[in-house]
Amino acid sequence: MENEFRDLMVETPNEANVFVCGIPLDKNASVGKGARFAPKTLRELSSDLPPLDRVGADLRKTKIFDYGDFIDDNFDKLTWDLQGFLKNDGFHVIFGGDHSIAIATERAFFDKCKLIGKIPVIIHLDAHPDICDEYLGSKFSHACPIHRALDYGFKDENITLVGIRGFEAQEIETFKKHTKLDVFKADDVKQLGVNTLIEILKKKYSDEKYELYLSYDIDANDPAYAPGTGTPEAFGMTNFETVEFVTKLVSELNVTAMDLVEISPTLDVNNITSWLGLKTLYEIFSSLIKANKIK
Repeated sequence: MENEFRDLMVETPNEANVFVCGIPLDKNASVGKGARFAPKTLRELSSDLPPLDRVGADLRKTKIFDYGDFIDDNFDKLTWDLQGFLKNDGFHVIFGGDHSIAIATERAFFDKCKLIGKIPVIIHLDAHPDICDEYLGSKFSHACPIHRALDYGFKDENITLVGIRGFEAQEIETFKKHTKLDVFKADDVKQLGVNTLIEILKKKYSDEKYELYLSYDIDANDPAYAPGTGTPEAFGMTNFETVEFVTKLVSELNVTAMDLVEISPTLDVNNITSWLGLKTLYEIFSSLIKANKIK
């Protein structure tokens, strides 16, 4: 739409340092749907958002090129499309859609890392582990992307789950088989604090051989802050905890791609969940600028 990403958009990929696309897919959501409308809503809201962070810092070093939406529920085709998207030199943002889109995005990220000789890492910020092998008869449910990532070749030790507080019984059994996979429950975040958690991740992933993918499900935030999501889960992280976590993560580690999923405008109240996702994204841009990763 006109004036999308107000004052931050560029007309060609060559001018950009941030690349955006959408995957408006929610057929694999198990409870509330509507996440397919998030890419459109986030873009529309962005036209009213000034290019400044929450303390007034200028974000106009951020140069965004929007590839539009990849509209396909065939994950092999989506993976192929995303492989091309991820070839750009810069920071990559993918708007879902339910969390099943990560089956394709993380697969494409894995392939990119192998091509450039990096070890691919997933940081999964979510209320749920999403490590079911199959859910409601589907291996492509939004409850399955981490299991599919393991199937595809991601190593246990290169997957970290953060903010978890809702489990399926089969997931507890899966954790027993994948003992090197790190799980920081929402309670752990409260007890450790975000700074300590970031230090743990830095000790593990700070070597330049790693490249990180952040998968951010908006239901990591407590539903008091983010009601517009299909599977709200009580006892979650605050907005300040999530924004502190993601901004420190992208500034201090080699995060080159992220998704923002499970925002459902049809389940929202006054777009507050969409605004939360968008404002958090702008704080990420600010953090990248301050870390000299956006120039």
